[in-house]
Amino acid sequence: MTQKVGELTALSDDSLQKLIREYRAIDMTSLTPNEKGFQEFIDSNIDDYNFDMDRDENMNPYQKLSKYILKKYFRAINPETEIAFVSGVNLAVFLAIASTVKDGDSVIVFEPFTSNLKTAVELCGARPVYIPLRAPDFRIDWCEVQRAINATTKLMVISSPHLLTGQTLTAEDFEELQRLINGTKIKLILNESMAELGYRSSEGTSVNFYPRLCQVTYRIGSLNIPVALNDSEIAYCIAPEPLMGAYKNIHSAITSNPNLNRAEDFINILSAEIEGHMLADFLDENYKLLLETLKDSKLIPVKQSAGYMVMLGYKGYADIRDVEMVEKLIVEKGVGLLPLSGFYHDRQCHRYLAMNITVPRDEFKEALSRLASL
Repeated sequence: MTQKVGELTALSDDSLQKLIREYRAIDMTSLTPNEKGFQEFIDSNIDDYNFDMDRDENMNPYQKLSKYILKKYFRAINPETEIAFVSGVNLAVFLAIASTVKDGDSVIVFEPFTSNLKTAVELCGARPVYIPLRAPDFRIDWCEVQRAINATTKLMVISSPHLLTGQTLTAEDFEELQRLINGTKIKLILNESMAELGYRSSEGTSVNFYPRLCQVTYRIGSLNIPVALNDSEIAYCIAPEPLMGAYKNIHSAITSNPNLNRAEDFINILSAEIEGHMLADFLDENYKLLLETLKDSKLIPVKQSAGYMVMLGYKGYADIRDVEMVEKLIVEKGVGLLPLSGFYHDRQCHRYLAMNITVPRDEFKEALSRLASL
């Protein structure tokens, strides 16, 4: 039976996908880059890129990643004691949480978040303390962070660039962060799995440039996300040896290493494009097209500097819940987007939607055309 508009009271992943299929809507809800759309871009621009990969057979993946980090961030890391390869970003983050907290501790978590940090923190016996990123620019309010810190605070989990909002920590953010944790025993998890996906206008920076912060940080990166290859989820964690010891012990107790041959393939691709990654160029081009197409629309894009998910505000269009707005766009416009409320622990509606901008070009242009007519 056809779903009637307004019938949904909540939108699970299954019901959202069912509705998209029923109305044959353009699906822009994936939380991973679209391989087909990216490959299409590569085929059209292949002559503009250097594919001279580093195939040094005398270096293992740990040494190659260390070399890549040194070249990109001017930071030397020990490939034997400060790197771990893990099967996916979510697992890499969980291992860092499990290595750091115990019963009675609290962990500062910023919302919206895409991995289930609530469950991960609570499994380790700790309590999540939620701090929302402040709309409309979705930046961190450091005054609110300072108020949230107390004697039980042992860890802070930060994503930069942020998967959903595309915001990246600036030098000023890192200076505030360093000031806040100075003199404390708070550890940091910096999820920088999209660090290679900054737009040309990005002013963001990395924790790798802050030696004092690096001493208390688990820095999480991704090898497959920056090259839009989803056949193998391979992440890595970089941390100083005192932190990495516990991390590796827990990792070895619950799982094995991912395919290191595949990890080496991904590192080779990244190293070949260190002066300008293809996916970042693709995203920059699509984001500019989105801004131009929707400039007179009732959907207002959030200003951001990185990533393949783009936030759209609709407060000026309708005073309805985001799940209702998603349903309306699927049924009436044939475009499937994500409700932001699904990424808050209390499912609170903030009247923003998220869209993946890596779908193939014709689908992307058609979806934008439909949304622009709103």
